[in-house]
Amino acid sequence: MPYVRVAVEVPVGGLFDYRVGDADAAVVAGQRIAVPFGPRTLVGVVMETDVTPAVPPERIRAGRVLGDLAPLAAPWLDLLRFCSAYYHHPLGNAVGAALPALVKTERPISSTLWTRYAPTAALPTFPKRERTSARLAAALTAAPCFGHELVSTSPKTLALLEDWRARDWIAEAPRGGFVAAPAPPLGAEQAAAVAAVERDLEGGRFTATLLQGVTGSGKTEVYLRVAARALAAGGQVLVLVPEINLTPRLIDQFRQRFPQSTVVLLHSGLSDSERSHNWLLAHAGGADVVLGTRLAVLASLPRLALIVVDEEHDPSFKQQEGMRYSARDLAVYRAKRESVPILLGSATPSLETFAHALSGRYARLVMRERAVADAALPAVRVIDLAVNRAEHGLSAPVMEAIRERLQRGEQSLVFLNRRGYAPVLSCAACGWVSACSRCSAYLVMHRRRGLASGGSLLCHHCGYAEAVPAACPTCGNVDIRGYGQGTQRLEVTIAQAFPAARVLRIDRDSTSRKGAAEALFDQVHAGEADILVGTQMLAKGHDFKNLTLVAAINVDAALMSADFRASERLFAQLTQVAGRAGRADKPGVVLIQTRFPDHPLFQAVVAGDYDRFARGLLAERERAGLPPATFQALLRAEASKLETALEFLKRAAASGVPAEAVEIYDPVPMSLTRLMNVERAQLLVESRSRPALQAFLDRWLDWIGRQPPGAVRWHIEVDPLEI
Repeated sequence: MPYVRVAVEVPVGGLFDYRVGDADAAVVAGQRIAVPFGPRTLVGVVMETDVTPAVPPERIRAGRVLGDLAPLAAPWLDLLRFCSAYYHHPLGNAVGAALPALVKTERPISSTLWTRYAPTAALPTFPKRERTSARLAAALTAAPCFGHELVSTSPKTLALLEDWRARDWIAEAPRGGFVAAPAPPLGAEQAAAVAAVERDLEGGRFTATLLQGVTGSGKTEVYLRVAARALAAGGQVLVLVPEINLTPRLIDQFRQRFPQSTVVLLHSGLSDSERSHNWLLAHAGGADVVLGTRLAVLASLPRLALIVVDEEHDPSFKQQEGMRYSARDLAVYRAKRESVPILLGSATPSLETFAHALSGRYARLVMRERAVADAALPAVRVIDLAVNRAEHGLSAPVMEAIRERLQRGEQSLVFLNRRGYAPVLSCAACGWVSACSRCSAYLVMHRRRGLASGGSLLCHHCGYAEAVPAACPTCGNVDIRGYGQGTQRLEVTIAQAFPAARVLRIDRDSTSRKGAAEALFDQVHAGEADILVGTQMLAKGHDFKNLTLVAAINVDAALMSADFRASERLFAQLTQVAGRAGRADKPGVVLIQTRFPDHPLFQAVVAGDYDRFARGLLAERERAGLPPATFQALLRAEASKLETALEFLKRAAASGVPAEAVEIYDPVPMSLTRLMNVERAQLLVESRSRPALQAFLDRWLDWIGRQPPGAVRWHIEVDPLEI
């Protein structure tokens, strides 16, 4: 009787052996299988076949192969094995994280869902009482449709589709030839970039290419051109973006350029049903372009021909829960494993990618000019707050610049990367501050309708909320105030200063409802806003034709951060938001308010000299022994008491596991020590050698896993971005 080894989504390392019946003797790796696990039945994935069990046959339980889905291909299985091994995460959980909800259930998966249908002849006319049939006929008559697009209208639709197909009323719509809509002419730098990547596509070989282009240089057009070549050859294209709010406009561009290609989204903002259907469409080869956030890198793509990672420097590509993977790094591994080109786009590449480009490991294409003929890079000026005092967060030069744009009918953007009304509420009489009772953080004051005292206090870490008190909870003083600036307060200040202006705030609070972000961006493009106030949501990927002024305020905080990556991120952030100005034929200006106008970072931003700035940072990191010169991992522990977490980490540090070429640091509390009433600590290990670090982690985590767990929860994070 054949035996198979199965990955099951349970918090236990390793694979599990099951037997399958004679009828399933032809089972292959990558198939779904329903298996008993304790009292439950779970759906896993066959990873190995024809195995020899390590336990007596009578102890091995039987599984049931689900043959309703094409097996997951070997490259996909290898990708998940790599994820599990490199990030030291149970393979079953890695596979489970990659699969959508529908695939992890026993419910039969009908191929009707990802088949596109068209009528074979004129469909019957249905009476009004058969509304579902009438709607289905109308939809299919209008245009070919995928099953999952039709099933969402009524639960009866799936049965109707299968019945109509059996009657030969409908059939699978033939795939048309590849069609691309007319494209704008390329500039010289764009054309050179396209030609270089197309050579790699034609050669069918892996090449990692950094596309380093200034904001507005037309990187998206390069993506579209090389995607066209991959699609015309019958391949699939994977496009990764860092944030959900960047997907609507980009997917519109792909759909308009490739009207007969199927372009789908994959991100966490989709419902389980939407994500499942799009994933299945990609797995079946029906989706030509898959565009999504970091989870899309784990999609099954049997015809993968090209990977694009836009804004590759963005920290949002790093997963912070569960399997803590880097989607950018996995995309590079996947491209190499499947011998396809990968394009990494950014105006401010991550230091890791930049170092690879300097060493020759990655190819590098540079675009220094903006794509629009009359568009020039904005002029960047630093406003010295020691000379120009800021009133309510805004200096006189910034206010005057906004006034000038209003008079000319142009748009302005005021950038503040802090949402809410005020970062903290405090009492001047006794010193009380609005601290979160569950986290070692302040409650942020928000202005919301319908709550007492005109607002609420929110914790941005755990979600705790309470009404703003009418008086100090400690001494009863009624003169309590919000200190500092948030986007809500800035919006009020600007609206009061310019009462005739249309002020639009765009941040996570104003875009929390589904579709809200798209609606707000549509307002901006339609010219229905004069002044934009917002966070990093506005900093990248948006092309506002009439926006000519960007003012960045409260940027000095990053210079005081203990995070060694803070300056790298601040440079990228300022460069990205500055790039929103002057993207059409109107010159743009960027004003940066700071108390440190002579700081090298601001001088580099003014000069637009990323290369010099990055080379300086790389030299600093090399001298300090910091990434990318070294490789790091964090062991984090959580417990009800901080001492318990620290003691666990001390025992781990003293484990006695050989640590050749690896340095183990002392355990320390995390910067946000308490989160949701859980105390947290961490221990850093690092090495100049990635293989040495990985070999140590294998031995070390095996030792830790064999210790009594006690009252501590722990996890490992490889290549952490926050320490």
